Amino acid sequence: LLSADHETNNDGGNGTKKDPEYDLKVSVGWEVNLWGALSWARKQSGAKYLASVEDMRAMRMTLVAEVAEAYFRLIALDNELDIVKQTLVTRKESLEQARLRFEGGLTSETVYQQAKVEYASTASLVPNLERQISVARNAITLLMGEYPAQELERSTLYLNETLPAKLPLGIPSTLLRRRPDIRSAEQSLAAALSGVGLSYADRFPNLRISLSGGLENDELSSFFKSPFSYAIGSITGSILDFGRKKKKYQASIAAYEQARYTYEQSVLQAFTDVNNAIVTYKRVYEAAALKAELRDAASKYVQLAHVQYKGGTLNYIDVLDAQRRYFDAQISLSNALRDEYLAVVALYKALGGGWDMLQDDKNNTKGS
Repeated sequence: LLSADHETNNDGGNGTKKDPEYDLKVSVGWEVNLWGALSWARKQSGAKYLASVEDMRAMRMTLVAEVAEAYFRLIALDNELDIVKQTLVTRKESLEQARLRFEGGLTSETVYQQAKVEYASTASLVPNLERQISVARNAITLLMGEYPAQELERSTLYLNETLPAKLPLGIPSTLLRRRPDIRSAEQSLAAALSGVGLSYADRFPNLRISLSGGLENDELSSFFKSPFSYAIGSITGSILDFGRKKKKYQASIAAYEQARYTYEQSVLQAFTDVNNAIVTYKRVYEAAALKAELRDAASKYVQLAHVQYKGGTLNYIDVLDAQRRYFDAQISLSNALRDEYLAVVALYKALGGGWDMLQDDKNNTKGS
């Protein structure tokens, strides 16, 4: 500490006298860790820091999952719009054939009007799908921290490609411990335990020692001619706190019990999330396989319906019904594949960021 004071005194009216003072002081203090309070405080701070790091990882993992979900929903909507547009081409051809046959007197007006209804109902799906695509695209740019864009580079959801039937999962506790929420809860539990130790140690008197030394003089020119030093030691502690520290200690124990309960619930929730995600993936995979078979059967049904209609053994209404069933089967398969990818994203979150770490753990175990 470097300081300078300039005062004037007038004692008894004998005139004003200058009374300057120049100081250069250095103070050192430390607290003796008699009851472990400093150690507990250090552990508590470290645990809180690690908990905040895990919270950051959880936020990052959630953001990645949200972007992935939004992306798969977007390409599924793109795929659905492509199906609708392809179906519109077929509907338009069928409408033109129905018009020609009606004007030629080969069919009744009912068939022609039915073809118009099918075309109009399919065309009415386009504006709503385009709106949903724009909203989904804007959702992705928002998650990316960017302004809405008219174009966003993306791939295609292929109806003939499916994910593997089984994934290299397993549910080892070492993998679940990598979930950020569990690790954060674990560190919060450690911080609460350290808080108990800190509040217990705080119930006893503390020993604080301070040492000060420096120089002082009334004249700057002879500043270094009058050194001085002194040491001060003190023991501080409350004598009468009316049970305040005891209550604080009890409150820290209650906080620890709450943190322990939160940690246990996090572990149970993790196992539940993983189990639900695995079951969901298996079921949506089975559903996608069945809907792929339905799509293939509906496609064959349309081909046979056209052949029989041209042969005169089937009404045109039946052809339109076959086309409608094929259209619905394509949309249903597209949604099923979308659900597959969404299930993978949910599994990614449940496993704390993926399952490739499981293989790394096995390799590390074998290597050790």
